Amino acid sequence: MPRRLISTDLDGTIVFNGTISLRDREAMARWRAAGNLLVINTGRSVSALEHVVVPMGLEFDNAILYTGAAIVDEDIRVQCSTALPAGVVEDILDFVEGAPGVTVFTTGLDEDLLIYDTIGSGSELLTLFRPATRRELDGREVIGVPMRFTDPEMAARTETYLHRRWEGQAVGFRNQDFIDVVPASASKGEGLRRLVARLAEPPAGETDGAAGEGASGEAPVGSSAGFDVGPWTAEPVETWSIGDSWNDISMHAAADHSYALPWSPPEVVAQCDGTVSSLADLIDSLMGRPTL
Repeated sequence: MPRRLISTDLDGTIVFNGTISLRDREAMARWRAAGNLLVINTGRSVSALEHVVVPMGLEFDNAILYTGAAIVDEDIRVQCSTALPAGVVEDILDFVEGAPGVTVFTTGLDEDLLIYDTIGSGSELLTLFRPATRRELDGREVIGVPMRFTDPEMAARTETYLHRRWEGQAVGFRNQDFIDVVPASASKGEGLRRLVARLAEPPAGETDGAAGEGASGEAPVGSSAGFDVGPWTAEPVETWSIGDSWNDISMHAAADHSYALPWSPPEVVAQCDGTVSSLADLIDSLMGRPTL
């Protein structure tokens, strides 16, 4: 029987007003207690994930962060990550310079910064992002560039420019009034595929000499090294996704079963198998419990 895995978005799916409902938290705990896997799949960074899950003691198996550009384990230790090419952040800042209603952030493995702000960000955002100058970007590895817009036309122009200027190197994903810029190889769907492939790899020590004497026994992310060596057999993983916005579409496409929320845009709903009112309802239905 396949292992069962839920990949859930955070903001707008289970996180509202900076917290997760008790009902969703209890459902997630039941899901994991039954031996199933819980994966968070979000545009948030390491520190932004910690900000929401640590205070409430939320436990999970893995998290896919930065819209697929990094994967962490249950202790939020980075397993793999990809940074943006040099020059992307500076070019974006040049493009939006002087425009009203725009905020530009940068996210990295160590710290998240607020670089440009003509919206006037509130105190909640300033607890996640440290105000900084462009000069502080020198030598800093940037994984993502979240941008917030109050003007949809400016957002569309920025998205078009990004595609034209950085096609094949960086990509922007719409998420309500944000555009999250990440390396072109990243998406929530690709992150989910990489994680499932990683779960199919044999544990260290389960392969024989094919890995080489003294080798770690751990294959690169997404590889199949060691599949036909020794007694270990890959266990299939059946996946469910739940997410509310456009940046979740690739995650829904990568999952075996996909669910949007009642408030999701029509384009998102059209890519899913159905809608559910909450993550708790999805978990209850999968575990044979009555939903509210």
